[in-house]
Amino acid sequence: MSHRRTTTVTAAAVLAGLLVLGPATTARAHGDSIRLTVGVSAGHPVTSATWENDGDPVDEDVAGTVTATATDGTTLGPWRFVKVPGKPGTFTTAEALPAGSWTITAQTAFPALGRAESRAEVTAASPAAPAARDAAGPAAGPAAAPSAAPRAAASSGGGTGPGAVTLGVTAAALALAGGCAALWLRRRARRS
Repeated sequence: MSHRRTTTVTAAAVLAGLLVLGPATTARAHGDSIRLTVGVSAGHPVTSATWENDGDPVDEDVAGTVTATATDGTTLGPWRFVKVPGKPGTFTTAEALPAGSWTITAQTAFPALGRAESRAEVTAASPAAPAARDAAGPAAGPAAAPSAAPRAAASSGGGTGPGAVTLGVTAAALALAGGCAALWLRRRARRS
């Protein structure tokens, strides 16, 4: 009977270890950093995100921001990334830059770190974000701009993304492993 319990505890510990290690190795399949390139399209900062190691586009949710600094020291942002529909690894902002010379900085924190900076001349701002126009169709006008901001806020929601799921699975696996280890130690102490 004792051997059977030890086998069960060992199996539970191995399962917990696999749950902890499984998501970590999958998340690192592309590498541990993101290469960003930054430009401007119709007054909106546009960021392209690819994995540093293999050059594949980052086609998952990305937590990133853009800031812009004018030659006179004016700083705008940080503005959240908004996915550009139909273009994996491409992000824009709901906000547009006013005309002028700007140094644009893009940074990511999830799923990996990335940073890029470039200079751009903006001649005129667009009335609607490229992401909002693409989502609404070619006939969308200025009325499409307000819909981009709520979508950006919803996509960075409170704890329902893949990072929250991985964190929850990891926490559950660690709790299971801790409980199994405590049970094993208690039973081992009784035998001594």
